[in-house]
Amino acid sequence: MLAEKYIETLTKELESRRDALTAMSRTIWENPEIGHQEYTASKLLTEMLEDNGFTVEKGVCEMETAFSAVKKSGKPGPVIAFVAEYDALPQIGHACGHNLFCCSAVGAGIVLSQLQEELGGEVRVLGTPAEEGTVPNYGAKVVFVEKGYFDDVDAVFTAHGEGETVIERSLVAATMIKIKFKGVAIHAGGDQVHGKNALTAGMLCINNMNAIRQQNRPCDVVNSIVTDGGLAANTIPDNCELQFSVRSDTSEHLKRVLTNLEHSVQAAALVTGCEYEMEAVKNPMRDTKSNHQLGMVLAEYLDSIGAPYVQADSRNFAWDVGDITYVCPTLGSYFKMGSEEIICHTPGFREAAGSQLGFDGMMLAAKGMSVVACEYLVNPELREQAWKEFEATRK
Repeated sequence: MLAEKYIETLTKELESRRDALTAMSRTIWENPEIGHQEYTASKLLTEMLEDNGFTVEKGVCEMETAFSAVKKSGKPGPVIAFVAEYDALPQIGHACGHNLFCCSAVGAGIVLSQLQEELGGEVRVLGTPAEEGTVPNYGAKVVFVEKGYFDDVDAVFTAHGEGETVIERSLVAATMIKIKFKGVAIHAGGDQVHGKNALTAGMLCINNMNAIRQQNRPCDVVNSIVTDGGLAANTIPDNCELQFSVRSDTSEHLKRVLTNLEHSVQAAALVTGCEYEMEAVKNPMRDTKSNHQLGMVLAEYLDSIGAPYVQADSRNFAWDVGDITYVCPTLGSYFKMGSEEIICHTPGFREAAGSQLGFDGMMLAAKGMSVVACEYLVNPELREQAWKEFEATRK
C-alpha cells in the first residue's frame, strides 16, 4: 500500500479527535431529529468542519439541513468526497446509527485534509438529510446527484452500521408507489347495483400482484398496505388508497415490476369501473454496488490491524447511496458497531448507536475511509483500476 507511510499520521490525527467526535455523536444521538429537521446535527457537523478550515455552504439543494463543505489544496489532484447522513427514525430515534457515521465522514474528511499541502487535490464533506424513507422527499443523495454535486468527484466514501464489518454490500433498487381508486359510494343494503367499490378495486390490485409472483425474479420484493379502505361497513367505499414498497436487484429490473403493478391497477379499475391515480415517490433509489478496487484496499488495511470483516454480501435493503455509485467509484461499507445480534431499526440497534462499541465502530470507519481515500490520492494505478471497473459495471 503506497499510503502506508501516512497511516500513522491519519490514525494519530483521528485519535486526537476521538473525544470531540464521540461527544458530537452522543449529542446527536441524545437529540434525534427526523429527516429535513436535523438542525442540531447539521449545525454541529458544519461547525466542526468550519473550525478545521472547510468552506461550508448551508441549505444546499433547497434543503435547510443539507450542506457542502469544501477544502481545496491549491494543487492539482483528485476530488475526494465523504458523505454524511444524520437523520433519525420517528419515535425510536437513532436506530440506524446515523449519529455515528456522519461523524466518521466528518472525521475522515478533516484528517485527510491535513495532508492536502503534500498530496494536493480537494476534500469535500457532503451533508445529505433524510435517508430514512419515513418523511416526504426522503433520499437527499438522489437530489445531490441530480444537482451535479458528484459530477467532478473522483471517488466517494461513506459508511453505515451493522453487527459485523462488511466492506462491499450490494443493495437493491427501490421505490414507493401510492395508488388511489375512486368509485361511487352507495348504501350496501340499498341500490348497490349502481355503486362502484373502490375497496374491491384495491383488493383486486393486491391479489393481481400476488397472482403473478411466480413470474417475479427471486430478488423482486413487493409489499403493500391499505392506508384507506372506507369509513363504514354498511356503505360501499368510494375511496381506497394503497401503498406499495417495490424492490429489485437493479433499476432496470425494477422497471419491469413497476410495469406489472401498473397493469394490475389497470385491470382492477377495469373490472370495478373505478378510476385510479398512481403516484411514485420523488426520489426512487437505484441499486447500490461498491467499487471492488476500493474495497480491496480497505480489506488490506483491516487485515493490517487485525479487524475482522466480510468482503462482500448482498441484502434487500435500499440506500440512496446507490445513485452515487452510478456517477463515480464509490465505497459504501458497513462497520461493526455492536453485537452480531443487533438488527437495524430496533431499540437494540439504537442502544448500540450510543454505546462504546458504537463509538469504536465510528472511529474504525473514519480510519478505514481516510486510509482508502489517501491510497486513492497517492496511487495512480488504483485510480485507473477503480475507474476501469466503474466504466465496465456502472455506466
